[in-house]
Amino acid sequence: MSIGEALAAAREQRGLTLQQVSDVTRIRASVISAMEHDDFSGAAGDVYARGHIRSIARAVGADSEALVAQFDAEHEVETAPSATEVFESETRSRRERRGPNWSAAMAAALVAAIGVLAFQLVTRGGQDTPTPGATQAGPTPSASVPTVTSSPSTGSPTGTPSSSDTAIAQVPNNGVSLRMSIVGTASWVQVSDASGAVLFSGTLTNGQTKDFRNSQSLSVVIGNASAVDLVVNGQDLGTAGGDGEVVRHTFRPGDPSGSAG
Repeated sequence: MSIGEALAAAREQRGLTLQQVSDVTRIRASVISAMEHDDFSGAAGDVYARGHIRSIARAVGADSEALVAQFDAEHEVETAPSATEVFESETRSRRERRGPNWSAAMAAALVAAIGVLAFQLVTRGGQDTPTPGATQAGPTPSASVPTVTSSPSTGSPTGTPSSSDTAIAQVPNNGVSLRMSIVGTASWVQVSDASGAVLFSGTLTNGQTKDFRNSQSLSVVIGNASAVDLVVNGQDLGTAGGDGEVVRHTFRPGDPSGSAG
């Protein structure tokens, strides 16, 4: 009697259907049917075939070890299957019957979302976000940042500040002058005049310089003090503070050191 015939006879003797054996062994009914006709190709190799034979034989009450030995002899298998092989063969069908791997799908979606977010942050170039480690202070910069400064003569906001105005580094005859130069990676800054009107609010990057003048005072908020060098009324004050430190200063005529807070 062949292996398939022995499995089929034992199943029928117990009055079991193919589906009942499949439910017990977690092996597809179509694979069990093929094996009862001595077709072991559905088991995907000798290792899985031996495991299937053992599982089915136990379910139908046949001599599993004798049938596995017969399979080894007929297929010239030199060594008996290991416990690991049997376990793999018995669990493989369970994996096949499971639904979609939602955990893997969710993980892939999360990775994709992070990649999109990272791309957006890089392409935006930090236009409205303080540098990592800096504590955000003052009003949140908008995505569309106005680039205005004080007029050298009147102190009222007029257009984009000119970095070519060399007179800004000199001591003004009246009023207060301020030059902000980015010497670190980047920093969010905000400059307001004496009335509280915001002259500039946004992120400046390494190498950028902004100049401001006002007849009464200029107030600044700096998100990453170590990245900003200040020149007030012609006097170089050096960097505004430590790495990631948020500082606030108000500068007035004849007051190069500024008042904090």
